[in-house]
Amino acid sequence: IFDELHTQPNRKLFDVMLQGSGDARMQPLYFLITTAGNDINSICYEVHQKAIDIAEGRKVDPTFYSVIYGAAEDEDWTDPESIDIHYPTFEEQNPQLYADYIRDLKNYKAGEHKLVFVSFDNPVGNPSNQVERLIAIPDSVDFVCLNNSENLSNETQVEMVKIREKSIRTLSIINYESLEQEWNKKAKENSELTEEDAQKYLNERTDAMLALCDSYGYDGILIDYTGLSMVGMQEAVLQQYKTRQQNFFSRVLDWRNKHANKTLVLYSYVQYLTPENMDMLDEYNHLILKTASSKNIDDLTLNVLMAIQAGIDAAGMDANPVPKDRFVACAQLPQQEDKDMIIGYWNTQDANGNKTLAAQGTAQWIVQSSSTYTRAGIFITNIQKDYYNNTYAAVRETIHIMNPNK
Repeated sequence: IFDELHTQPNRKLFDVMLQGSGDARMQPLYFLITTAGNDINSICYEVHQKAIDIAEGRKVDPTFYSVIYGAAEDEDWTDPESIDIHYPTFEEQNPQLYADYIRDLKNYKAGEHKLVFVSFDNPVGNPSNQVERLIAIPDSVDFVCLNNSENLSNETQVEMVKIREKSIRTLSIINYESLEQEWNKKAKENSELTEEDAQKYLNERTDAMLALCDSYGYDGILIDYTGLSMVGMQEAVLQQYKTRQQNFFSRVLDWRNKHANKTLVLYSYVQYLTPENMDMLDEYNHLILKTASSKNIDDLTLNVLMAIQAGIDAAGMDANPVPKDRFVACAQLPQQEDKDMIIGYWNTQDANGNKTLAAQGTAQWIVQSSSTYTRAGIFITNIQKDYYNNTYAAVRETIHIMNPNK
């Protein structure tokens, strides 16, 4: 490898390296790399001109492969727009192979497999680098949930269409707690606002968020509802909690009745729902349990059993309203700033004595069989944190554990 060829004052070192290695090997291979130089009498300029002649067909040398990125001589090199670099995609290089790949990918996702949900911290404006692009996420992902669901940029909307070709569906997120926080801020600023005002505001904001699905062409909605334990609540607080919860979910169900072809997902603690609202759980395609803080397999199992028991307690002698065929577990990825390795890790160790990654531990739990409920898949939050880890290495390994060779 001969790097920064333009710095060579003459061709002496160049000739020694090429001729020396050429004499010592049957099939020598050289990589000549350089940024721009300004000496037209140099060895670099000589090689550069040869590369241009070969690229433009004036010379033929099957042993010399040239790639040049740069502005033309008549263009302003200080203007970024003068460098129109295009990297050929897999699709452009081999259209038939790409079409076969897409066909196989769609067949895989249409078949039985463990589902992969991810949340993605999309930028408010247009993406400025690969980590912000939907098209960079692994193709084996089934659903990507956008944290910033409002005011989508044009490029993000275009990429939503592009990834749909790979059967990756995009969901908007409605975080009920965020709506409550918006209202609490308003109420703090104006003490004359009433509970009636609160209901009106929350209803309007809920309707506006639901409408985004049609406005931006989302494939569905993820409802993020944490809720609170109702044990020990004062009566007035309990009644307000129940009323607000009922109003919120009734609007969600009204949307569901008008959008039967869309995906509806609940991300919640089932035990914090009122008995009246448990009856609507069958309307959701998937139930994601809030297990991000789990530290081992037993924690995950306990979360499922608590959700099932909550349905039993609410139903009494009636059928359990909690469907057991669609549970999805949630996991976080490690965070670079977490030097103590708490977030995104379990309190167990792998075969090498390292702390178990939460996503991969959760994936191993998901593939285990259960006779009383279905472990349908995983929800990995904020996957953009994994982009710089060898381009989503942790996410890809998690998928591989659940769906080997996919």
